[in-house]
Amino acid sequence: MEHLVEAEVAELSREESASVPARKKTLRLFICDPHHLFRECLAAALDRHDRFTVVAWAGSARAVIEKLAQNPPDVLVLGADVLDQEFLGLIRDVRTLAAGMKILVLGRPERDEHVVDCLLAGAGGFLLRDQSLVEVAAAIEVVARGEKVCPPWATRLLFTRLGELGRARKRRNRLEVLKLSARETEILRLVADGLTNQEIAGRLYLSVHTVKNHVHRILEVLGVRSRWEAVSHAFGKGWLQEQRRGHRASGD
Repeated sequence: MEHLVEAEVAELSREESASVPARKKTLRLFICDPHHLFRECLAAALDRHDRFTVVAWAGSARAVIEKLAQNPPDVLVLGADVLDQEFLGLIRDVRTLAAGMKILVLGRPERDEHVVDCLLAGAGGFLLRDQSLVEVAAAIEVVARGEKVCPPWATRLLFTRLGELGRARKRRNRLEVLKLSARETEILRLVADGLTNQEIAGRLYLSVHTVKNHVHRILEVLGVRSRWEAVSHAFGKGWLQEQRRGHRASGD
């Protein structure tokens, strides 16, 4: 990116945590890249753009977290040499810290799957590091709108991976519900209808102690701590009819 080395670099502060005075522009950018010259030149070039204001830049994950906590931008442009688990963890962390912020990754994937990993971790787009400034600026605009940006081959991989994840989720859901006996499923439906253990016992001609044992096992199988959580979990999985939502899941 030799063409990015321009005189306006001198306008930026030499300190890593420096912020650029805000101007009347639409999108506020944060530039993060481990290479000092690259990030300063990219920040200078993007700040010159009519649509962008670069509010800060950093060279490490720690600096990114600290600065985002103070002043989240609209788009984080995140450069990386290696798309490893640590980098994916950074994407997840900054998404948690600033949920409304968009992320554009600039990198050189060793494998095609690395691009998909970045997108699934929460990045809005991925570009190779050797893209032109015009392409980077256009990608920022697209990502800021909440749309995805990635190479065509990565798009195909992403859809394939999402399909695999969806099928795996359905298999887990089926296995989970199969762990409940017919009686336990029936009791879960009655819990969703708002019946107490005493009322369920009367309805099914069981002892209260037996109903309590069934309820305890339901909570254990579903990995939840309360009757309400069990009902919410069942609705989320689609095991119960939506009209039951109006009923209460009462206590024991």
